[in-house]
Amino acid sequence: MQVKKDGRYIDATFGMGGHAREILKGGANVLGIDWDEEAVRALPDPAVKVVVGNYADIKRIAEENDFVPVDGIILDLGLSMWQIRESGRGFSYEKDDELLDMRLSNLLSITASDIVNSYSLEELYEIFSKYSEEVNSWPIIRSLDRFRRMKRIMTVGELKEAIRIVTKSDATLARVFQALRMKVNHELENIRSAIINSYEILIPGGRLAVITFHPTEDRLIKRLIREQGYKGVRTRRIRAPQSFERSAQLRVITKNI
Repeated sequence: MQVKKDGRYIDATFGMGGHAREILKGGANVLGIDWDEEAVRALPDPAVKVVVGNYADIKRIAEENDFVPVDGIILDLGLSMWQIRESGRGFSYEKDDELLDMRLSNLLSITASDIVNSYSLEELYEIFSKYSEEVNSWPIIRSLDRFRRMKRIMTVGELKEAIRIVTKSDATLARVFQALRMKVNHELENIRSAIINSYEILIPGGRLAVITFHPTEDRLIKRLIREQGYKGVRTRRIRAPQSFERSAQLRVITKNI
């Protein structure tokens, strides 16, 4: 994204502020948005205003903060390193003792543990097949069902134990954890709203950059582009050092002039 000096830009998934810092280097103005109130509180005095809110509400948030129209918007759909390493909410399958929470906002009521323990086998299959495309979905679900009949699955380690009976694959663990996170946080619904609302507040020629990490997310973006008649889309893979970032895909939508 070419940054204009004194332009307006929104980092709608602020995280630890990495994208915002790069935009600030270009002499632009930045508004940050992040749904995770704990992550915002953990920020070391950010150089820009950061609003706690859902990126699905980007239009309302921008208008309430007198930050419209905008020259560019970034939506990075991955987790921040703070959320993975420090939040204690069970986002990473490497943190065995953490509770299976996975909520990005305390305003949400249903946790990953609630889903694993109370959803029917058919509902779990819909989640895993839709959000993870995991080929071992049914064997994993049957294993989860056997475990939860004996004891409520509460922690990352307990969920892993049930999955490991079916497969030792870390890739499967990553897909299952991602599927649960996406369901808990209504991510596909929020992404759709965010794309449409972001487009509305861009200036003509303004750009929306979306970084996705899952084929389901990317297909949703492509479908929206067709449905809404968006133009000027460029696509490329992003090479990133972290293993969970290797599947990153960048799509740039340019508002019609």
